[in-house]
Amino acid sequence: MNERLISLRDLAWSAVNTPLSLVLTLLALIVFSQVGWAAGHWLVFQAVWPWQPADLCAIHSGICWPFLTEKLRFILFGTYPYDDHWRPALASFLMCALSVQTGLQMIDRGFRLNALQTLAVWGAVLLLAFVLMAGGVLGLERVDSVRWNGLPILLILSIAAIAMALPLGMFLALARAQSRFRALARMATAYIELTRAVPMLTVLFVGIFVLPLMLPPGVKISPVGATLVALIMFHASYFAEDLRGGLQSLHKGQDEAAKALGLPYWKRVGLILMPQAIQRSLPSLVNTIIGAYKDTSLVVVLGIHDLTATARMSFSDPGWRGYSLEAYFVVGLWFFVSCAFLSVIGRKLHRKAAIG
Repeated sequence: MNERLISLRDLAWSAVNTPLSLVLTLLALIVFSQVGWAAGHWLVFQAVWPWQPADLCAIHSGICWPFLTEKLRFILFGTYPYDDHWRPALASFLMCALSVQTGLQMIDRGFRLNALQTLAVWGAVLLLAFVLMAGGVLGLERVDSVRWNGLPILLILSIAAIAMALPLGMFLALARAQSRFRALARMATAYIELTRAVPMLTVLFVGIFVLPLMLPPGVKISPVGATLVALIMFHASYFAEDLRGGLQSLHKGQDEAAKALGLPYWKRVGLILMPQAIQRSLPSLVNTIIGAYKDTSLVVVLGIHDLTATARMSFSDPGWRGYSLEAYFVVGLWFFVSCAFLSVIGRKLHRKAAIG
């Protein structure tokens, strides 16, 4: 407690100890006070609350809660059958809850599960999410993937893509970093550089339009599946470069010492090299994960309606035109909370690695 008070005192002194610092501090306070007043004016003082008539939204300049009350389910689940909204709601809740549990577990909180148990639970939850969304079994009505909209499709694509791209990135990083098989290193280098040299939209268009043409006759893949493959292949190259930087920062004596102990290659990688490379790459890995999570919204150009697309569709209703700010407020709040959670977990992991 005393250390925290001392740090706060030092921070306060550094904000006013020079004329320039004092001027910048005052300017920052003025800006933040103006932003805070505008936010409070919109969210509270001029807001139209859910129990008030919706007609007041045309008079007041604040947030229109009646719009969100009516359109929130559409923003979250889109054109999914209204009577079956419990299915995407349950799938979203399970994926969010397990994401929070996994993040807390990584910083020694939450339930204690080993790696195999975590993988098993994640596999079961993702499978259950697909079953809930698709239906066709257990008495659930079948729903085409075209109607998988909003929050569930965002979570499914982002979680599955990141979970599968990370191990693929590990193998690409190891293939590029090793020098024994030059052909394999060149192939990995060519793949990584080619994927990172083209925009993500190009990779998505290749996945949605070209990938189905490359499959054997009679084999079909849904737009969601093709998009997921494209996301995995794209993000794997960025994970590979993050991890390759961590591998190159390790002293070669560690690998030589492991060889002297008689450890085979995969044990040297799994027990000594890769854990340290991940620790050293944590800041860039967290940054890539957050970027991959947000970039999933680009699937809207392929006709897949994620959270941003359903938000735009919600205020295209003739009865609710002009309430785009409320719709995007929900989307922005969701991304802010989820990305802030990922950032906090990343900082705690980095601090834990530095202490350990």
